[in-house]
Amino acid sequence: MPRVTDAYLAARRNQVLDAVRACVDRDGLQGATMEGIIELSGLSTGTVYKYIRGKEEGVEAAMAGALDGLTAKLVPFLTADPLPAPSVVVSQLTDVVETFAQHEKYSLLRVAMHGWSAALSSPALLDRIAPLYRTFRDLLCDAAVAWKANGDLRPDADPDDVAAALLSLLMGFAAQQAILGDTSAAQQSRGFAALLAEGGSAGAL
Repeated sequence: MPRVTDAYLAARRNQVLDAVRACVDRDGLQGATMEGIIELSGLSTGTVYKYIRGKEEGVEAAMAGALDGLTAKLVPFLTADPLPAPSVVVSQLTDVVETFAQHEKYSLLRVAMHGWSAALSSPALLDRIAPLYRTFRDLLCDAAVAWKANGDLRPDADPDDVAAALLSLLMGFAAQQAILGDTSAAQQSRGFAALLAEGGSAGAL
């Protein structure tokens, strides 16, 4: 009997988690069911239950897995040496968010909105995803420290304040695109660059 490889198991797990995201996007968090997840996965009931024991576990794993994947793609732009100017990095980050969110079976941005809502009433989900957001905010803070040292920020700028504002910008972009669907990473980048140039001095934050 052929050996089941780790790659095969990982692919099946991702197939199940993609079905969770597609079901949440289609039916909403409350409307999503294990039956719907199984239907969208294209796998047998037994196979799906090998990877998730129920909807709640599936939602937690699907949300956290997507956030892990997105963070992994964002980190290189925040740890580059030398680190580009803030407006360049924001352009890179929003572009990654926009590209990463594209999927043929669901909108990852809409799924994220459901996940944020669910985290407010699910301690388990909140405990799983909040540390990921804090870790990413810490990376933004490290970038702000580098920008301050490079003269890209005002001498009195607080890196923690900058990190909090940038995280809000990225999460706000995700929410705006999910709800309105009429913005883009390029528009966000142009607007941020315009704010940085307020008063005719680029990098005035």
